[in-house]
Amino acid sequence: MNNNFIKDNDTVRVKVVRNKVILHNINTCNRRATIKRIGGGRHINVRTGEIVEETRQVKRGDSMYSLIESNLKLQDIIKENTINTDHILFITLTYAQKIFDIKKVNEDFKVFMKWLRRNITEFGTIEYISTVALHSDKTSYHIHAILFFNESTKSAWLDKDLVERVWKKGFAWVGKPKRNRDVYFYLTPHLSNEVTNKNSHMHKNALLQMELPAGQNLYHCSKGIKKPIIHTDTYENIKKYLKENSYELENEQIYLNPMKAHRGNNLYYCKETYKKEETKSYGLGKRTPI
Repeated sequence: MNNNFIKDNDTVRVKVVRNKVILHNINTCNRRATIKRIGGGRHINVRTGEIVEETRQVKRGDSMYSLIESNLKLQDIIKENTINTDHILFITLTYAQKIFDIKKVNEDFKVFMKWLRRNITEFGTIEYISTVALHSDKTSYHIHAILFFNESTKSAWLDKDLVERVWKKGFAWVGKPKRNRDVYFYLTPHLSNEVTNKNSHMHKNALLQMELPAGQNLYHCSKGIKKPIIHTDTYENIKKYLKENSYELENEQIYLNPMKAHRGNNLYYCKETYKKEETKSYGLGKRTPI
């Protein structure tokens, strides 16, 4: 697309995920607080002065924006750590008994991973990302996790019987991804506008994810899991960096901005994605997290 709606002095949100740099134009975004909590389960609209009773959230699906944001962050973290599918395993851990205590589920998984990391050393350090999921019949919780053996010099594998013996609480499943896309979507299901045989599994898992209790973290990571770099800068500075480091524009998406910013001028929201060949290290120097 030839039209570029980001101006050189516009502020952009920069996200670096492995060998990609994603730019979002946030120059017209409202970064001022629009509501203020005043206690007693109420908040005030700063602009209008209206006092509103807050609705208590019971399920994760009660705040779809928050749930979608969490899934997007999770997917970026997964992408950041996906280097070689030969060094990645999927595991599912279930309970023989019904359990609805998420805190206990997370503690059980920590004990399980502590044993693995102490005793399985042939593939190097084991890092993980885990989520708690609801059974399809909503009778109990179970665990899905991705194990990363990124220090390994050979293909990683754990025997299912070994995993079950270590887990001790029920059934276990171990799988291996065939491609990067399998890793990206293993823990991040999504709703579909039109449900088909091909996407029905993902759609159903997304509906079950919405049933998880509010206030719980959607995922947990080990300390060695790398996080994407996120910061803000001017478009002019970032373009200079991208050019000097041989990044090429992969795609550009432009949307009409549904909000009229107080600054005016820019009526468009723009996202640009740049890509270059994989490198061992990358970064944009000093950055300001947002």
